[in-house]
Amino acid sequence: MAGNGKKHLMLGNGFSIALFPQIFNYKRLAENIESDRIKLLFEAIDTPDFEFVMRRLLEAEEIVKHYDSSDGITNHIHNDIEELKRTLIHVISKCHPHKPSEITEHQYSSCRKFLLNFEKGNTYTFNYDLILYWVLMHFHDHPELKLPCDDGFRYPYSDEYVPEEERDLSLHWEIGRERGQSIYYIHGAMHIFSDGSDIEKLSYTNLGVPLAEQVRQAIDEDRFPVFISEGSTDHKLARIKKNGYLSRTFSSLKSITGNLFIFGHSIRDEDDHVFDFINQNNKSLRVFIGLFGDIGEPHNQVIISKVEKWRKSYRGKVFEFYDSSSVDVWGRSSHA
Repeated sequence: MAGNGKKHLMLGNGFSIALFPQIFNYKRLAENIESDRIKLLFEAIDTPDFEFVMRRLLEAEEIVKHYDSSDGITNHIHNDIEELKRTLIHVISKCHPHKPSEITEHQYSSCRKFLLNFEKGNTYTFNYDLILYWVLMHFHDHPELKLPCDDGFRYPYSDEYVPEEERDLSLHWEIGRERGQSIYYIHGAMHIFSDGSDIEKLSYTNLGVPLAEQVRQAIDEDRFPVFISEGSTDHKLARIKKNGYLSRTFSSLKSITGNLFIFGHSIRDEDDHVFDFINQNNKSLRVFIGLFGDIGEPHNQVIISKVEKWRKSYRGKVFEFYDSSSVDVWGRSSHA
């Protein structure tokens, strides 16, 4: 990969779609919506895009507040917003591959080779799924192959004098104990849970139960992951600020140096809070943005247009494009 200096990675949904194209896309997720009310909502707006629907609901809520003196309609919209969040978590959990063995050894090895390009830097991901976690854990018990994978979660007790039956064997994230963290889930993830104050990570090691199954069990018990599913960039940022793990993840973007490679992300407006923060607070960081396929395709033209605006707003800052289809993350024999 190009660029001098430390290399950091930022993953978008394209990372997971390249491996499981029939699973990690909004159209497939929308097909698994069970709520009749939410189904009708998607049909009315005529899109399978969860974030687009969420954004429309949030906009409607703000507008209706000025006309709905009794708060009846406003409350209905608010309830739909909350149900849409729960629905997104449910459908991702339902559609998600059940076991790490659904990824082949060839695909694991290929992805490891890709990630080694960034072993001295940080890895950030927008993705909620377990794919990156599975890759990191696949090599965890092999010292000669192990990838750097410190996500900041620690065992709260390491005192050998604490009786084993009294030890908390779950993994927690705490401010001040995350030194050395290099893996960041920007909007949360399926396996990260919070009760409002304590932030805990589900782990296969502790229970011996597949992680995807643990997530499904937790959701069935009405316990939900740390999961930023708001539609607009402003609402996402507001949620991030209220969560210690997410806000520390966000602020770490200020201190990285060298080069940031963005892979598999469409630079959607809904994530402007992340890119604006990087551009405003990290002036010397070189940013490489992946374009997939023909440069003239509409999705690439949207990205190019966005980056041209960045160049005008942040003169002197370096933005470059690269062909992400030339990066063979999962090996040529992957599902894609």
